[in-house]
Amino acid sequence: MLAKFPALLLIAIGVAGFGWLWRQAQLANAAQDWPSTMGTVERSEVEWRVRRGADNHDQREYRAVVSYRYQVNGQTYSSSAIRIPDIGFGGSQTLAEDLARRYPASASIPVRYNPAKPEQACLETGAHWSVRAGQLLMLLFAAAGTFLLARS
Repeated sequence: MLAKFPALLLIAIGVAGFGWLWRQAQLANAAQDWPSTMGTVERSEVEWRVRRGADNHDQREYRAVVSYRYQVNGQTYSSSAIRIPDIGFGGSQTLAEDLARRYPASASIPVRYNPAKPEQACLETGAHWSVRAGQLLMLLFAAAGTFLLARS
């Protein structure tokens, strides 16, 4: 059984990861049909962090941070979700700056919100390409685990 553990772990990670990403993609696509309300951008900027790359060199990663407020049925909510799921940090400063520039501070913007959970909102709908890439990676994990399991 111990010899099969790595294979079973790969399968479990692959299946669980694929399932989570599938749910996120479904939610991102469902957001296209959510009602919208007008909101106000409170903060819009680019954050960066330093990450040690595979070549042992420091690399900067960037992301747009957009915080906004909106109202649903008289209740005020705040969010910083641009997209579901959050795409996080990336290597392109230009892409992060372009995204932050689309939502300048104090701007009035349309906000999509989940009618069943109004605290859940986003500015852009549809699954980002990285979700699909993640799903493919998780399928590869599961396939590699299945291959290893079949060989043992």
